[in-house]
Amino acid sequence: MAEEKTAEEIWAGVLTCLSNELEHSKFESWIRPITPVSVENKTFVIATKDTLSRDWVRERFSSMICKALKDTTRRSYNLNIVLKKDLSDEFLQRKSQLEKKLAQKVVEPKSGMKLTTREGAMPQVKPVFNEFQIDALKSTSYNLNLKYTFDNFVVGENNKFAHAAAMAVAKEPAKLHNPLFIYGGTGLGKTHLMHAIGHYILVNHPRLKIKYTNTEVFMNDLISCIQSGSNSTFKMSEFRQKYRNVDVLLLDDVQFLESKKTTQTEIFHTFENLYNSGKQIVLTSDRPPKEIPTLTDRLRSRFEWGLLADISAPDFETRVSILKKKTEIEKLNVTDDVLKLIASAYSHNVRELEGALNRVIAYCSINSLPVVPEVVKNIVEVSAPKNLSVEDIVDIVAEYFKIEADEIMSPSKSKDVSKARQIAIYLIRETMGYSFPKIGEALGGRKHTTVLYSYEKVKEEKLHNISLSKTIDEISGILSKI
Repeated sequence: MAEEKTAEEIWAGVLTCLSNELEHSKFESWIRPITPVSVENKTFVIATKDTLSRDWVRERFSSMICKALKDTTRRSYNLNIVLKKDLSDEFLQRKSQLEKKLAQKVVEPKSGMKLTTREGAMPQVKPVFNEFQIDALKSTSYNLNLKYTFDNFVVGENNKFAHAAAMAVAKEPAKLHNPLFIYGGTGLGKTHLMHAIGHYILVNHPRLKIKYTNTEVFMNDLISCIQSGSNSTFKMSEFRQKYRNVDVLLLDDVQFLESKKTTQTEIFHTFENLYNSGKQIVLTSDRPPKEIPTLTDRLRSRFEWGLLADISAPDFETRVSILKKKTEIEKLNVTDDVLKLIASAYSHNVRELEGALNRVIAYCSINSLPVVPEVVKNIVEVSAPKNLSVEDIVDIVAEYFKIEADEIMSPSKSKDVSKARQIAIYLIRETMGYSFPKIGEALGGRKHTTVLYSYEKVKEEKLHNISLSKTIDEISGILSKI
């Protein structure tokens, strides 16, 4: 009988799975600090530092963690989240000792680690010296991910225009393509290119001051200033200095810009200040400016002033090249047959593709299995996204809400049908990556603006409505079993 793995060993595999599926900042802020506590029967217990982290992880990441647990162990677990302060001193001491032992035997295929094999042996980890052109301390102080450079960006037909535009901007900031607006689906490389621009400028234009942030951080900073009471004038001055006293502003995920007048006004004046001062602006979004409903007309116009560059899903050859590049960077010994097997199963985005490779390596390491096609095929069959159709999603949503599928496709505006239709739209977009016009066409010829509104409504409400979030997770779970 196989030896049962400890919570710490399983969690090491979960971290490997999640590291490429989440943005670097989110992974480091919310997932990395989590402590694995125990695994018993069908319950996996983790601990967070405070109630805010617990509630945030439960609401935003619980379903993702459960999926990673299943991908790593081939078992389904219920997730229980507790607070670190409630853990005993004895447990914390034991955990520290286990972590030291674990560090010597568990694979986490990240940069700076080497996966080696000898005949008849399973993969093991050996540290290797990571010679990197960019000073790590300098890069991290700018909040740039060291993995995201032009050198390790794989260029294919799907992204060569965006790559060329990003290179042009990096070589001569504010000379061409200002602003540069890169858009495309989740996990296709927008953020990678943005960070690559930042790294290139740090090395080749060291006198230029850059600022990388995402829209969520920008808005939180602004709200904090506004709420600082009598000190708000001073705080606003600091805020504007922070975002306007730069030579290059890299602003990620502008699709999340709120429609609040104060936020958009501040973004507008920041844009105007930088642009009129001859500073470079780079923006990313999951859609072009004209499809972002919350943007004011004047802000949308500014975003479209420069160059719009889109990135689409990679083809099979590019996906294989991406996996090869990852194995080269991380010194992983994986055959082409295995890489092609993974590339054929994952076609939606790069983050999903690299996450699949991480899961394969983690699962084989934790379960002492060789990384060979016969083993990998079983892992891929379990975790690969299914070839769902719009009809599948509509049917499952209709069954969940106890209505007829035809009602979702119909013009009916009843409360139950409208809710079901909006959730179906959200799931089609998230699961299949369809454009809004394509979803509208599939659901009875609806206008893309109506579809876009439904998607945004569910996406926004899901963040603070635990019941809705649970409903979507339950339906997603049913879809994953098709």
